[in-house]
Amino acid sequence: MANVTKTTTDVFLGEMWSDAVLEFAQKRMQLRNQITDFSALATGVDRINIPQVKEDTKRDKSADSAVTYDANTDTSRTIPLDQHIYEAKRIEDIANVQSNQSLFEVYASSMGYSLAKGVEAYIAGKIQGHTQNLVTLATDDIILPAELRSGLELLLDQNYDYTDGDTFFYANPKAYMGLMGQGDFTESQKRGDAVNPIVSGNVMEIYGMPVYPSTDWSEGGVNISGSVFKRESVYYAEQFGVRSQSAYDIDHLATSVVVDMLFGATLSHPEENALGGIVNFKNAS
Repeated sequence: MANVTKTTTDVFLGEMWSDAVLEFAQKRMQLRNQITDFSALATGVDRINIPQVKEDTKRDKSADSAVTYDANTDTSRTIPLDQHIYEAKRIEDIANVQSNQSLFEVYASSMGYSLAKGVEAYIAGKIQGHTQNLVTLATDDIILPAELRSGLELLLDQNYDYTDGDTFFYANPKAYMGLMGQGDFTESQKRGDAVNPIVSGNVMEIYGMPVYPSTDWSEGGVNISGSVFKRESVYYAEQFGVRSQSAYDIDHLATSVVVDMLFGATLSHPEENALGGIVNFKNAS
């Protein structure tokens, strides 16, 4: 029979922390699951180049004429894998902590949520950094139906379908609650469905897009109050997801636990390119 040693328990504890932190991180990662993920290409590299195939224009073929070959002018977008984030704790009396499931979950959830928030905030910043397709709001943090429709018209101008299930609408808490006060978005006779946001407290869907409140969109000032974006608008990759490492610190009679992840993201088109499939709603003041 093999002996249970400090080495084997360290491996077990590391896996236990990794699994728990990952579980809580995944519960808070929402934006990450609504963009294009290239993590499968992130092995052994420090960046990923994603080709952008140019949309060509058809040519007419006449009898006895040779075809014309277009020169390859395709470009690429680079995802730099440069976002290394971590959360670290030194926990005394580790045996007591791990014998108390509720306390263990408090630490694991705190670390998981911290990593998730870092990822979500980074992605949100990329979306808000898009400088084209801006709709300036008449009133800060209030997105009126006509203003939202103006933004969606910009997507239609780029041949994007905002009702395809891969278009998402995010707003800061104030702007989101402002939607709750507008009859076009809450009254059943105008919505045309059985959803009652006044009862549920959830706007759920507007013009075919799911709607989410998020503190990653700031209130007041010259900020972006809300954004509409496509799944294809942001490229994302993880070199490694949530991992955990732990070691006993005899000098402090404690166990040090570090969880980290390495990822990167970029817009599918340059910030100044109107073809990015992003519309930002900007405060005027």
